[in-house]
Amino acid sequence: METCRKSRSSMFLFGTRATKLVAIIALMTLGMTEAPAGMIMFTHEGNGNGTLAGNLFPVSHFVITAVGDTGDRLSCPGGWFIDHSWAAISIDGVGDFEFLTGTRTFVSNNSQTVGFSRAGIWGADLFNGPTALQFATWDMLDPIGPISGLGRLLQWTSTPLIDTTGGILKFDSSTSNATFTAVPEPGTVLLVGLGSLALLRKRGA
Repeated sequence: METCRKSRSSMFLFGTRATKLVAIIALMTLGMTEAPAGMIMFTHEGNGNGTLAGNLFPVSHFVITAVGDTGDRLSCPGGWFIDHSWAAISIDGVGDFEFLTGTRTFVSNNSQTVGFSRAGIWGADLFNGPTALQFATWDMLDPIGPISGLGRLLQWTSTPLIDTTGGILKFDSSTSNATFTAVPEPGTVLLVGLGSLALLRKRGA
């Protein structure tokens, strides 16, 4: 978290303008306002075991973090998807790795489910879930979550295999807990915040 420097030139940050700016950023970060058109960050959390570069790892908690552009959203049968511009996975006790194979986040409004899969309209699913009523109308343009429920790991041994900076990643097919969140990408929040700060300074001039 960024800290404020208490210099004379920045003392205005502790007045009314600062309160308004903090409120703007906080509301966006907490998902209480609509995300601006632009970058959005998805997180998929669960537990699973498998192999990385041929080396076995036990059941471990993982977090997939991915970034996409809402302007690239496309429709698919029963829902929507966004191909990621960047995606990575952190597996407890194993490490942090970027995905080299293209991936996407999707929502099936019909089945009220979100998921992580290979890129493209027909990209085979990799981690489905959770399922929740909120996903029946979610259009991927607004923040949502965190939402938790059951998930399922599947098709990691199908082609194309999932390559990462640590080697080929294969989760064994299994059920898992799942938690999903979508928020404005932090860089977007920062840019909007800086823009709001400039506007507030101009008005106060």
